[in-house]
Amino acid sequence: MPIVRFRNNCPATDVESETPAVERRYTPAACPGPRVNTMTVAHIQPSRSWFILIPVLSLTGWGQSAAKPAVGAQFESVQSTFESEVTHLPKIRGENGYNSADVNAALKRTKEATLSPIPVQDKPLRSYVEQKFPQPVDEANDVVQKDEVDKRFSLVRELLAKLSHLDSFRLDLTVNTNPSKARFELVPRVGTSISSTTNSRLTNVYRGEYDYRITKAGFKPVRETINFIDRSGSILDCELQPDSAAEVALPCNFR
Repeated sequence: MPIVRFRNNCPATDVESETPAVERRYTPAACPGPRVNTMTVAHIQPSRSWFILIPVLSLTGWGQSAAKPAVGAQFESVQSTFESEVTHLPKIRGENGYNSADVNAALKRTKEATLSPIPVQDKPLRSYVEQKFPQPVDEANDVVQKDEVDKRFSLVRELLAKLSHLDSFRLDLTVNTNPSKARFELVPRVGTSISSTTNSRLTNVYRGEYDYRITKAGFKPVRETINFIDRSGSILDCELQPDSAAEVALPCNFR
């Protein structure tokens, strides 16, 4: 059992494992406090702050999801408005369908809202939207069947879901070839072509669908398509095949 030794009726600061021989009474207020090693305090204090900080950081991030990129959020808003409009689209009484004019009006508004945030200069992406957006229904008939409408609305949802994942309207594309110093040409479906010599980096490339060509004397040319909307990445790696090789030209790896 520990025994506290007394100096001038006050407890000493050291503690030993001994059997007590004498027990004295003392007044705590009259006794000096124990000596404390200041180096120990300096060591303990940061640890105390560390344990307090961790729970605070954990709590602030608890249950929070990453913010949607500004570009993608714009199309997510269009998608939300579209779903609301579809929900409130009136059906024709006694028919399993909708008024064709109402359907086309909803498609037109959604298409305009989808194109609105895309820069006018981004012809590849605007062309992609024009191509993927469903055509209007035939208004020769007042009623269009629900199945036909659902097919068009599904195409709209698929398009908006892809656009809502975009983090920017442009990207910087790094093109690497082995061997290097090959000619690289990026040709959009609509817009101006871009060309460079590898290995190189193309800046501010608009998102969209492109054809690309790689040529180098003594090597087989590479001709492929690439989609900067459906696929994410920023690096194009290409392994060129010599003209004498039995293998055909290989497509590049986009990552």
